Amino acid sequence: MLRGVRRMWRGFAALLAAGLALAPPGAALASPVDVLGFGARASAMGATGAAVAEGYEAVHANPALLSLSRERRLTLGLTGAIFDLRAGDRRLSYAPLRGSVIGATAPVPFGGALADRVTIGLGFFAPFDVVVRGRILYPETPQFPIADRTQSVAVQAAIGAAIGPGVRVGGGFAALAALSGSVTVATDATGRVGTLVEDTLVASYAPIVGASYDLGAYRLGATFRGELVGRFDVVIRADDLGGIAVPPLHIAGIAQYDPAQIALEAARVEGPWKVAIGATYKRWSDYPGPVEATVRCPEVDPGTGEPFTGSCAAPSPADPGYVDTLVPRVGVERSLALRPGATAHARGGAFFEASPAPEQTGASNAYDNARLGLSLGYGLSLAAPLPRISLDLFAEVQLLLPRAHRKRGDAGAGDTGAGDVGAGDAGVVRTRGALVAGGTTVGVVF
Repeated sequence: MLRGVRRMWRGFAALLAAGLALAPPGAALASPVDVLGFGARASAMGATGAAVAEGYEAVHANPALLSLSRERRLTLGLTGAIFDLRAGDRRLSYAPLRGSVIGATAPVPFGGALADRVTIGLGFFAPFDVVVRGRILYPETPQFPIADRTQSVAVQAAIGAAIGPGVRVGGGFAALAALSGSVTVATDATGRVGTLVEDTLVASYAPIVGASYDLGAYRLGATFRGELVGRFDVVIRADDLGGIAVPPLHIAGIAQYDPAQIALEAARVEGPWKVAIGATYKRWSDYPGPVEATVRCPEVDPGTGEPFTGSCAAPSPADPGYVDTLVPRVGVERSLALRPGATAHARGGAFFEASPAPEQTGASNAYDNARLGLSLGYGLSLAAPLPRISLDLFAEVQLLLPRAHRKRGDAGAGDTGAGDVGAGDAGVVRTRGALVAGGTTVGVVF
């Protein structure tokens, strides 16, 4: 009897250890290209691009505009970001972002009616330290999910075609990393408890489609990007733990999430001045939250062997209460010919993105603020008779505008630096911060 009890406790200890070892070290939302923009030129112009994207950047901004690229070009670059995020009088520590950018365009050498009409593009962003980061902290732990949004590999590919006078269409996909796996905890013939771990890194996909129409010196552009979800789901199963039945446990959640979005933009695209004005609608109301149920209803009825159609008491995480947002953007570029074959470009842009997250009035401290983004950039492009090389740089500051989170009296303010205690309140937590990013890319025609 005593041996059976010890075996059971060893099994539960192994089960708990497996769960803690595999649980991703809070919530992370949105990929790096959604937070910072994709490409040095686009980021310098307020992450616009549905009507003004050029080269590989069109893979994300609007695949239809790939058809404007008639050169085989490879682009390599670096992007970095640092975070200064504060809750009350406390500065929360987050590791900086350091990553590489790779882009390429290649015209498809069709003949006849399709000659000079179709181009393929590729775009990659890869942090140096991780493939994907998804953290689930205790909800009362002060945290800014935006700092983890940038820490994942982003892969994009698309094709664009000119189908008529001024009319272009394109489509492709974006991909994020996801994790699935299992842990089996069981006793062997000697009575020892062991674990067998199997995990697989997979990809999740979302479509990107776009269209544009030229009206003389002006262009209208529209892009749809589908919901992109990077999930992790590790199932822990316990076998032969002293005759005690333990249901499968899921260490599951969402590591990265890009909401479905539609970008509309109008731009002047001819002459030395290029100006783009647009807005992006983001459907954050579909976001299910960072965590998923640990215990779930069975897929098969154990009594009949048929698919389970009844109800069970497995709890589900609460709706996080996110709301849809509309992000206005503006970008400008001034081109200046320096000498034959050399052109300089000065760029700037701005955007405002309201927070989709509700005010944190309860015990949860997953903070999010409205962001005002300001960006600048410089570019130098060389053409014949000079080597066909381009250089682009950008700097971007996103200000997290101050926000007050009024805690209910039964919630407690924890160690967040809450103050301004009033009647019926546990306190007010004021959050603010900044994200500073920059990068450079070099492109060459081959």
